[in-house]
Amino acid sequence: MNKFFRQIRLKSMEKNKTGRYFKYAIGEIILVVIGILIALQINNWNEARKQKAVEISYLKRLLVDLENDEKLWISTHDRRKRQVEIIHEVIGLKYEPNDERLNLEILGAKLKMACTWHDINPNQQTFTEMLSSGNLDIIENDSIKTKLINLNTDYKSIANWDETVEASHSRIFDETLSLYDIRDSAPFDDLFSNYNNMKFTPEQKASAYFSMQQSFNQIMDSKVMFNILHMMSDNYHRQLGEFKQLKEDASELVDLIRSEIKQRIND
Repeated sequence: MNKFFRQIRLKSMEKNKTGRYFKYAIGEIILVVIGILIALQINNWNEARKQKAVEISYLKRLLVDLENDEKLWISTHDRRKRQVEIIHEVIGLKYEPNDERLNLEILGAKLKMACTWHDINPNQQTFTEMLSSGNLDIIENDSIKTKLINLNTDYKSIANWDETVEASHSRIFDETLSLYDIRDSAPFDDLFSNYNNMKFTPEQKASAYFSMQQSFNQIMDSKVMFNILHMMSDNYHRQLGEFKQLKEDASELVDLIRSEIKQRIND
């Protein structure tokens, strides 16, 4: 095309037809500009296509994280609700002592369940990566971005609250250590027998069992132990509503992101 215009330009100059020369020169400039604009448009289209692919990839990763969070909040709610129930079952033994108080296996299992600590670790990897890399704005849907930010704030709040509960758990652990000698459980502990082939005599077992009974009686009569247990159960109980709300918020975001992925793929 450029060769064609050069030939016309040369012929026009030779014939001293200045008017025609300028017309062809302007036409050549217009074609060059159009070519540049087309190239820019293609480049912009390619960049938009790449950004769309990155956005969809992030949305899919967020979807996986949030689906796991849904399960986390359900399991955490159910586990801590059960711990609250068990704590109050054990507290109730003070007023209605029965065979359970004397059955160390049942009582020990309940206390273990009540006092076992489970960290809460929501899936924040994708959101944190987007935030730190400045890629959060790549999500076009403002509702999704706002909900992600709000959910992240709620996650931090529940984590801070849980630190208080963990402190109560640590105090229970310390109190239990002061009242209970783990060595007394060795003759009845499957884990101990798996790593030690030691054989206990009936007398040793009877002595260990008697010591365990004394320890559990001290635990059951410990005001410090049950005051802390009650504080922990109160915190657990108040957290239950928060876990339900976090599950609902995560579910709402899951539905919104699924819809957005479908729409973005079809665009």
